Amino acid sequence: MSRTDNQNLLHVLSEAAILTDARGFVRYVNPTYCRIFHAPAEEWQQRHAFFGEFETEQSDKSHFTSFVKSQRGDDAKVYLDWQASWMPDGGALYLGRDVTSNRKQDEALREMAATAEEASLSKMRFLATMSHEMRTPLNGILGMTGLLLDSDLDASQRTHAEAVHDSGTALLALINDILDYSKIEAGKLDLEETAFDPQSLVQSVCELLSPRAVHKDLEITSYVDPSVPARLLGDEARLRQILLNLAGNGVKFTETGGVSVTVSAEPTKVPGQVFAKFEVRDTGIGIPAEAQRQIFEEFAQADSSHARKFEGTGLGLSIAQHIVEAMGGEISVESVEGEGSCFSFRVPLNTMTSRHEDSTPREINQTVIALVASSVLHESLERQLTAANVRKVEITDNAETAMRFLKRNSGATFLCDLAFAAQFGTRLAPQAANAIVLLSPVARGRLEAFRRAGFHGYLIKPIRQSSLVERITNRSMPNRNVQRLDSLTNKPAPGPRKLRILLAEDNQINAVLATAIVKRAGHHIDVAGNGKEAVENIANAPYDVILMDMHMPEMDGLDATRKIRSMGGAASETPIIALTANAMRSDRENCMNAGMDDFITKPFEPGDLLTLIHRWADGREGAEAEPAVGLAQEVSS
Repeated sequence: MSRTDNQNLLHVLSEAAILTDARGFVRYVNPTYCRIFHAPAEEWQQRHAFFGEFETEQSDKSHFTSFVKSQRGDDAKVYLDWQASWMPDGGALYLGRDVTSNRKQDEALREMAATAEEASLSKMRFLATMSHEMRTPLNGILGMTGLLLDSDLDASQRTHAEAVHDSGTALLALINDILDYSKIEAGKLDLEETAFDPQSLVQSVCELLSPRAVHKDLEITSYVDPSVPARLLGDEARLRQILLNLAGNGVKFTETGGVSVTVSAEPTKVPGQVFAKFEVRDTGIGIPAEAQRQIFEEFAQADSSHARKFEGTGLGLSIAQHIVEAMGGEISVESVEGEGSCFSFRVPLNTMTSRHEDSTPREINQTVIALVASSVLHESLERQLTAANVRKVEITDNAETAMRFLKRNSGATFLCDLAFAAQFGTRLAPQAANAIVLLSPVARGRLEAFRRAGFHGYLIKPIRQSSLVERITNRSMPNRNVQRLDSLTNKPAPGPRKLRILLAEDNQINAVLATAIVKRAGHHIDVAGNGKEAVENIANAPYDVILMDMHMPEMDGLDATRKIRSMGGAASETPIIALTANAMRSDRENCMNAGMDDFITKPFEPGDLLTLIHRWADGREGAEAEPAVGLAQEVSS
C-alpha cells in the first residue's frame, strides 16, 4: 500500500493520527488531530510531533496519555491515549484515542465511591453514637430491674418487673442486630482467630438459654462428638452469636419437647484443619417449605403477617449467614411444618489438638439407668454416656420399667429426672447404689427433700458431659456443675476477699447500679464523677481494681488511664476495666491501647461484672494465666 493510500485511510479515522519521519518531524496529521489541537494541517508540517501535555513523565514511547484544553473556553480537557507503531524507514505512526468520557466516568465513579465511603462511615458513626446513647439508659433499666427482681416482691410486682426486664432485653437484642447488620452491609465485619474449647462454647450457650427453656418447660441439651478436637482456632464470640441466635429461635418457636445443640467434626484436605459442623435441632412449629427458601434473607420471617405470634426483626438469620460465609462455611435448614427444624452450619477451623481429650476414654465398668420423659434429654444422655464408654446403659420413660432395671442391676447408677423424682423418688432411689436427681436451675430449693427421699447427688440441667462422667464415677473435681446431697449441711466455702474498688462513672443511675452490685458482693467501692477525680483518688489511696467509664466530663476514661499508667509506683499497675456503653471493636482497641486491662459492655450482667473484678483482684500478673472474660462482649466491627 502506498503512502498516499495510508494517508487516505488515516484521513477518515475517528482517532487523532500523526505520521512522522525518522527525525520525529511531522509528515502528516489527519482532520481529527487538527480539530482536537485547534490548527490546520499545514501548520504542523515539518514541526516536531506535538501530543499536548503529559500528566506524568513520558517513560514509554510506544504507549502514553496526554491532554489538551478543549475549545469550549473553560478548564475542560480532552484526554488522548496514544499508541505508536514504527515504520521500516524509521518513522512512526501515532494514533490517539479520545478517552475523555472514560476519564470522566472514572472520576465520577471515584467521587461516588468516596461519597459512599463517607456515607458509610457517617452511618457507622451515627449507629455507634446511638448505640452508646441507648445502651446507657438500658444499663440502668436492666440493672435496676435485676436488683428489683432480687428483692421481696409480691406476685403482681414481680410480673410487672419481669415485663420491664424482658422488654429491655428485647430492645438490647434489637440494637445489637441493627448494629451488626449495618456493619455487615458496610463491609466492616472482621473475624478474629483465638483458641477456644468447643465443648465449653456449646455448654455456655445452653446454660445462657436454660432459664428461658425452663420457663417454657423445655429441655435444652448439648453434645460434642469425640471427633471434635479439644481446642480449635476461630472467632469464638461470633460462633457463640450464631449459636445463641439459632438455639434462641429454637426455644422461641418450641412449645413442647426441647432444643439440642450438637457439634461434630470431619477432616478437610488442609492439614491441621477440620470442618466443624454445628447442629441446632428443635421440636417446634417447623417452617413451611416455601418460607425455607427465603428464611436467610434480610427482614424475612417464616410468618410475615401482622398477626404473627412471634415478633422479631428478621435480621438474626441473615446475620448468621453472613458470619458463616465470612468464615468460609455454609448454613442450611431442614424442617417439617409441625414437627420441628434443624439448622446446621459447617465452617473450616484450624486445630490445636488432634482429637478431643476424652475421645478414647477407658471403659466405665458400670450400669447406668436413666428415667427421663423428654426424647430430647433421652437422646442427649444416650450420646453422652456412649461417648463416655459406659459399659451398659438403660434409658426409659416408664417408672415401672426403671424399677425392673434397678432390681436386676444392684450396683447401678440411677439418673432420675425431676418430675419422676418427685413422684417416684422414694421408691426408686433406695434401689440404686448411686442415685442422682436431674434438676432445673430453679429447683435447687428442693435439694433437702430429695436427700431425704434417698438421692445421693444431683446434676443441674443442661448437663455437662464432664460433670456427668464425674458424678457416675464418684470422682470429685472442683468447680463442676455437680454436688453431693449429703454435703448440704457443710459450711459454705469462704467467698473472695473483700476488695477495694474505684468506680469512675458520671451517670448517676449507672453509678448506683454498679455500687449496689459491688457492695452486695461484700466489697468496698468509692465513686469518682470523672477521670480527673479518679486520678486524684488513686494517687491518695490504694485500690485493687478500677472500673473506668470511657466518656466523662473534664477528663475521659482514656486520658485518665494514660495518666494513671504514667504515675509510676504501685498505683500505676492497678488493673483497670473499661465499663462502657461503647460496643465497637475499635472502642475496645482504644481502651487496650490506652493501658486498660479488660473491657465489659453496658448493659452487663451482675455476675459478669463480678467475674471480671475477681479475675483481676490479685493484680495484673495474677490475671495473666486466666482467660479474658470481658473481651468477647463487644460487638465486633
